Amino acid sequence: MADKVKRRDLKILWQSNAPNSGSGYGVFTRDLLFRLLKDGWKVECSGMGAGIDAYPVILHGEDLIDDRFKGLKLKLYPKMHHGYGSDSLVFHGKQSQANVIFTMQDVWPLENNELSKLKVWISYVPIDKYPVPQNVIEKLQFAYKIITFASFGQKALEEKGFTSTLIVEGTDTEIFKPMDKAEMRKKYGLPQDIFLFGVIGANKENPPRKGYQEAIEAFKLFYDKHPEARMFFHTQQVSPTGFPIKQLANHLGIGDKCFYIDDYRGSFNSRSQDIAEEINCFDVLLHPSQTEGFGLLPIEAMACGIPPIVTNTTAMPEMIVPGVTGEVAKTDRHRFTPDATWVWTADVEDIYNCMERLYSKLHQKDNTVIKDCRDHVLKNFDIDKLVVEKWIPLMSQLQEELLTPQKKESNIQIASS
Repeated sequence: MADKVKRRDLKILWQSNAPNSGSGYGVFTRDLLFRLLKDGWKVECSGMGAGIDAYPVILHGEDLIDDRFKGLKLKLYPKMHHGYGSDSLVFHGKQSQANVIFTMQDVWPLENNELSKLKVWISYVPIDKYPVPQNVIEKLQFAYKIITFASFGQKALEEKGFTSTLIVEGTDTEIFKPMDKAEMRKKYGLPQDIFLFGVIGANKENPPRKGYQEAIEAFKLFYDKHPEARMFFHTQQVSPTGFPIKQLANHLGIGDKCFYIDDYRGSFNSRSQDIAEEINCFDVLLHPSQTEGFGLLPIEAMACGIPPIVTNTTAMPEMIVPGVTGEVAKTDRHRFTPDATWVWTADVEDIYNCMERLYSKLHQKDNTVIKDCRDHVLKNFDIDKLVVEKWIPLMSQLQEELLTPQKKESNIQIASS
């Protein structure tokens, strides 16, 4: 990808979850930054939330991804005192001599006095509620540019008077790809003669943002009609603030119809390659999330040829082609949140209806679900394509804007105090 003839003078600091954290933001950060490094860009990373402590470390491409990125090194700065990285933006930005700072994170917790010190801050921002909360609008006033994950977010910001650039997230289709289902089920100790719904995601809120309660209740309805059905959970089961998944399954009498991975492995020891293998054990991904700025997991599932069920709210319907690469469940109620906006919950009965439709479709002879899902991702969400068509042109544009001869004195993007 590297082109030695082209200028690569722009110094970039990217703040998000650490590229080795395994979170959705961390995985996308990893995939994007190592591809920018491979193209010759000067990139460093600041880890917030799921980050590191103490001192900076060097991450190696072959360890985090595979040998396609052998020899590439990414400097990762640690978290500081502010959990969401307000102080990191200022101090790591100065240390790295960044010309531009990107954040891929929620912006509402960031501090105004620290954002005001940044000359060139670009917010790659998840908009996951409607209308956009005022505490998000307040922070985006400080942004040099705004990039949104999905059309939903772009349109919601337009209603508030903000212009943004749309660049969707993408996935590594060399890692997330169709595999032999029988082999994967054998590897993970799963029966061959089951119809398996999979759930993957963080479990850190109650009510559960990822829709775990609705997914389990819908599975109970489906299991009553299809006793070969089973459910697989890759998530933390024990968390002080999380949702009691096992307890609800046991309460509904389906605890023994569910598979759970080890909590430690789910939290700290699962590579993208492992997640891809798990997805290939599934027949359907259940992802009836209530708030998503994008929804990377349904993209990863479709890259593996597995159709997802998502909720008709926020960015979720944009991820799939309804009736072709997955299903969209209706919402049945909404609740008012502390940040004065709304969250919509998936309708349990309609999740069940979506499950039945996919069950019938996948049992049709010569169905094209695997190909349709895979082709959809290759066309719209392939990370290599997005880097070439969106991210490299953006960096080149910023380089011209910020590093023209008359602006060379503005090498460091932290404003003078």
